[in-house]
Amino acid sequence: MKKRPAAFPKLFVVFLFVLAACAHLPDHPLHKTEKETVSATTETGFHICAPCTRDQSQKWASSARQDGTSSLKAANCYAFLVKQGKDKRLRLADAVKGRKLAETAVTILPKSGLAHYLYAYLTGLEAENDSLRGLELVPIIEREALIASDLSPVIDHGGPNRMLGTLYLRAPGFPVSIGDSARAVDHYRLAVDQDPEFLENRLGLAEAFLAEEESGKACLELKKILSKMPPNSKVRPPWKRALELLKRLCDMQEVE
Repeated sequence: MKKRPAAFPKLFVVFLFVLAACAHLPDHPLHKTEKETVSATTETGFHICAPCTRDQSQKWASSARQDGTSSLKAANCYAFLVKQGKDKRLRLADAVKGRKLAETAVTILPKSGLAHYLYAYLTGLEAENDSLRGLELVPIIEREALIASDLSPVIDHGGPNRMLGTLYLRAPGFPVSIGDSARAVDHYRLAVDQDPEFLENRLGLAEAFLAEEESGKACLELKKILSKMPPNSKVRPPWKRALELLKRLCDMQEVE
């Protein structure tokens, strides 16, 4: 187990949110949960980067405390606005609003993996835009992503475990924070199990293997990734040759 070396919070939070995005929550029949209702397809019908407007975010936010689906939609919309924003102060303000709305969604919909996932995601966006609070917010991200991985591991192509893998890979190690590349490997593997075709899962696993100094396993993951990314016909012959060389290199790494 290779723990990440201790370091002070210097924007290590350029970390997980290239691997997750905004949820599109379509209108569908509802199921009962402990406190409220949640769409029957909300957990599995998770769409990446659905655009929205600030007017929509404010409309959904106005009824968020009375309606779990509105709180989810509002939180998701603020996440989209943060990702699209150019002004850092506005991005931070939107991230804070989105996190509070996601926290409301978790209160209303405690059994919704998506609510917990969005809570982790918006907390991470807040950390990303407020480096002084980055390490302070890590435990919330970890807690909510773990709950999401338990409730709905399939959402966002294995997103909860991919988020945890990236968090453990990027965070400073003990005693500063929770960084631990062995745990990163475990969670990226779970993400790959949920969606082996989603290449970001395998890329994360390959990077985690490298952090664990398991270059042979990292090599094999990279080979699987490249084999699923064939180029256009003009460069296919050298691509095939490069892939074969990579295979030979992987075999050599395994022997060593």
